[in-house]
Amino acid sequence: MQLLAKGAEADIYRHVWQGRPAILKIRPPKTYRHPKLDEELRRKRTVHEASIMSDAKLAGVNTPFVYFVDPVKCEIVMEYVSGIPARDRLTGRVCRQIGISAALLHKSQIVHGDLATSNFIISGAKVVAIDFGLAFRSERVEDMATDIRLIKEAFLSAHVARKAAFREFMAGYTSIAGKRAAEKILENVAEIEQRGRYARVE
Repeated sequence: MQLLAKGAEADIYRHVWQGRPAILKIRPPKTYRHPKLDEELRRKRTVHEASIMSDAKLAGVNTPFVYFVDPVKCEIVMEYVSGIPARDRLTGRVCRQIGISAALLHKSQIVHGDLATSNFIISGAKVVAIDFGLAFRSERVEDMATDIRLIKEAFLSAHVARKAAFREFMAGYTSIAGKRAAEKILENVAEIEQRGRYARVE
């Protein structure tokens, strides 16, 4: 196996599953937690992430296929998606597709939790959403607005033609969520930004 990334909660490996290229995501034990609590947390988070990914796919979002889940070892084996990170090729089409994906998630009451351009892969004609480790289910507009605020910040801080990129994202989002829902989300985004500015002044 080839280690691709080492995160705070999980390690990502290049893997082979029944002859197919795959990704193996492992949540290793954390020695700073009580062993039984650690085991329970890792097991629940592993099963939860796999379930969210499957629900996202059912909602119409391009996600890796989940091949196998081992709750005991806290492992997920999933499809290896070849391509490039969306952050490296933010065309109008890609930004709109990310917006469509975000809206499909939110319509199914799924909040990604780390909605960033680095968590989308351009694979051929598809834009694939990855890394659902922080995802959760919620009906709250405020939670969905936090998703949108995250990706807006990514566009505004890191990308060329960033304002245009966010407009394209919102065009894609609105095409699925509808104008009224999109406007409500943006109102909540503005409130989050205002609270942040106020907190910095304080």
